[in-house]
Amino acid sequence: MIDAQTKQQLLSLATDFPRVWNDPCVEPRERKRILRLLIEDVTLINGEMIQAHVRLRGGATRTLTLTKPLPIAQIRKTKPEVVAEIDGLLDHYCDREVAEVLNRQGRRTWQGESFNLKKIAHIREAFKLKSRYSRLRAKGLLTAKEMSVRHGVTFTTINAWGREGLLQKHHYDNVRRCLYEPLDENAILKGQGGRAAKQPILTSAQAGQGAV
Repeated sequence: MIDAQTKQQLLSLATDFPRVWNDPCVEPRERKRILRLLIEDVTLINGEMIQAHVRLRGGATRTLTLTKPLPIAQIRKTKPEVVAEIDGLLDHYCDREVAEVLNRQGRRTWQGESFNLKKIAHIREAFKLKSRYSRLRAKGLLTAKEMSVRHGVTFTTINAWGREGLLQKHHYDNVRRCLYEPLDENAILKGQGGRAAKQPILTSAQAGQGAV
């Protein structure tokens, strides 16, 4: 039998325990020592829920039921709605621009970080999403070299017309490389060499740039 004074000290210790445990001055190793003094053993049962049967030094037992944490692979997996949004954005933007759109919307990765070019490229490859370049090629857009061959003008002329906004061009990566919408066969009036040289001109200029 314990006397009243000892009983009061024990009750005070139990009351002070949360304060001592949560004191930032208490080091982790000291917390481990406290647990060894209080707990005899713990039995874990892993099922749909995790059950922890705790036996204390004095013989009392406690049972704790815990929700199982998600597997780390599932935690790190990009949410389906974010993947779907990235897929839709790639119809209009390159990887860098997709990251900028998501960041403006307040979207974050599973780690709570902002999106960037590399993260979007990783998600796109992991979920086998078509790149911006592949989507533009599927629509029939051409490189500057292909445009020059198709329309019989120089590569330099195509790039110049693109800079001037005379051709519809669509950027597909972070270094601003682009593909062009092809013109009608008779859209370019060929130039001529010689002393009275004439530069090729567009007979029906498609002014303005397309969406990047």
